Amino acid sequence: MLSGSLKAGMLFVAVIYAALIHAEEVPDRILASTLHYPPYEYLEEGEAKGLAVEITREALMRVGVKEVEFQFFPWKRAVYVTEHGERDLLFNAGKNEPRKRWGYYVDSVLIQQSYVLFKRKADQFQVRPDFANVFDKDISVRAGYLYGSGPFRRALDEQRFHKIELADSTEQSVNQLLNDRVDMFVGDLLPVMFYIKQQGLEDQIDIVLFQGQRMEVLSWSTYLLFSKARVSPAFVENVRVAMEQMKADGSFTAIVQKYQY
Repeated sequence: MLSGSLKAGMLFVAVIYAALIHAEEVPDRILASTLHYPPYEYLEEGEAKGLAVEITREALMRVGVKEVEFQFFPWKRAVYVTEHGERDLLFNAGKNEPRKRWGYYVDSVLIQQSYVLFKRKADQFQVRPDFANVFDKDISVRAGYLYGSGPFRRALDEQRFHKIELADSTEQSVNQLLNDRVDMFVGDLLPVMFYIKQQGLEDQIDIVLFQGQRMEVLSWSTYLLFSKARVSPAFVENVRVAMEQMKADGSFTAIVQKYQY
């Protein structure tokens, strides 16, 4: 039988070994790539800010990362540099199969995006959830967006709207609306509200309702996505645990609430 002192010594060695392994798996610095998309992630006077930036930084600090360097690219470039191992992390990224081949998703939702309809404030109309009453309405949608497979996607595919215009940005969607080219546009709630407030347009644009509730056309989850060439699965799992702890202790919700409208 092992003596008490020998057992204690072996336990001490095991703890030290585990700590060394953990330290090796945790990079001192994480290079994070994303796009400029306020209020989720944006630069202000050279400093990275935003809802997703705050959550990402806090989760990484909790697992022992000392520094997070945020760099902003056009989205395709942000994906490319992470896919090819030039950066550690891509956020906030939707899930798809091609990305799973080169990256590890953190299996904890980073951002739950809510897409709603916006109209001129002076216009008085509602939109039914089945979009059966939009035959006389023109709408602007973002070029290249798929909008899932629900009722809104079917309404677009079945051409239930009078006319569909395309836009490449929130600014273009807003201009189409205010110049009477469309009756409504679809947009991600927080970024559009951020832009409306920034431009002082709160008295000109509001959200389409149905029976007093926002008409959400799509809810979309995004995640942290790490390059397989840069980090280990164990590190990614630790980040997942940290994010779940943030959700349990209220710090995640506190960050989200700072950006609500």
